[in-house]
Amino acid sequence: MLKKIKDFFFIFKNINRINQKKPKYLFYSENKSYLKFGYLIIEYLAKKFPGEVYYVSSDVDDKINNLDVINVHISSGFLLQYFFTSVSAENLFMTLTDLNNSIIKKNKFVKNYIYYFHGAVSTTKIYTSTAFDNYDTILCNGDYQIKEIQQRESIENLKKKKLIKTGFFYFDYLTSKIDKINSDNNEILVAPSWNKNKKNFINEDFEKIIEKLLDNGHKVRFRPHPETIKRSKHLMNLYKEKFHGDNFIFDDFAGNFDALKKAKCLITDNSGISIEYMLIFKRPTIYYGEFDKIHNEKFDMYKNLNTMDDLVKKKFGYKIDSDQINNINDIINKSILEFKKNEIDEFLNENFYNYGKTIKFFDENLLKICN
Repeated sequence: MLKKIKDFFFIFKNINRINQKKPKYLFYSENKSYLKFGYLIIEYLAKKFPGEVYYVSSDVDDKINNLDVINVHISSGFLLQYFFTSVSAENLFMTLTDLNNSIIKKNKFVKNYIYYFHGAVSTTKIYTSTAFDNYDTILCNGDYQIKEIQQRESIENLKKKKLIKTGFFYFDYLTSKIDKINSDNNEILVAPSWNKNKKNFINEDFEKIIEKLLDNGHKVRFRPHPETIKRSKHLMNLYKEKFHGDNFIFDDFAGNFDALKKAKCLITDNSGISIEYMLIFKRPTIYYGEFDKIHNEKFDMYKNLNTMDDLVKKKFGYKIDSDQINNINDIINKSILEFKKNEIDEFLNENFYNYGKTIKFFDENLLKICN
């Protein structure tokens, strides 16, 4: 009990120190699995402005030790609410959606709330309708996101945000690392998405697929979504026990680069990582079923726009249904042989801003992006 009280006051003091300093560049991350999405921005700012970048996380293990960054841990709950209602900063960078519509509240002491994406997907399907409404600045991946956000602003008569054509930083982060880690790509990565309506293949033929893959001698890496791990702990423990063995790896999602690097093929229902896997690692994805993950209650207003999710899936993806599971080996081999690897670079340059040059663009437009 005494330790908890000490920790409480220690974190409380840290919050007040941040507010006294009023940092120019402040980042908040929910846990260490999200660091990679903003890492290139943090690295750039830390090198340009050493000692002026603050990194706040609710994960005690989430720290940046290789850069001149001030790390601050603020646990979730009351202290996190206090932090967001009182924090003072010039620019607050986050990849959390629904600012001001959840416990994450906007306040008058932050001049510029900046959102950067943690996925290459469209804004219209898997996010709620209000997901980005209260940000001041959004660092957009491509034209598709700007069109989607501007359409919502027009229909709902919302205040226009500063939409910056940066590109997807995470693509460049992955590309910079891809040749630095040596590993055999001999695994099958199975990564179900999380759906609040429980419509995904972890609730259907998941066990049958894992069993068939293991029976055929494949090394299988199972990577559930963080929300699934958090909300279905009992089920995850059952799978760990049931499939325990040398050819089954339970991956807790903390660092997905190694999982993607080692996979020769990805099997999912609708996970957003399928886009980065196919476009950056240039390997095939097999989609199970017809699960359309729509969390936006106003999705109908965007029916005139094609989503990036569907575009990538149709152009580069492969399908498997319940009655094809016995032939999964043939489908895996077909997907590897026929994958349209040679068309990917052109697709990236056509649909994503500044591919390979996101930080160069960020540097050239720093004053436009930040206060």
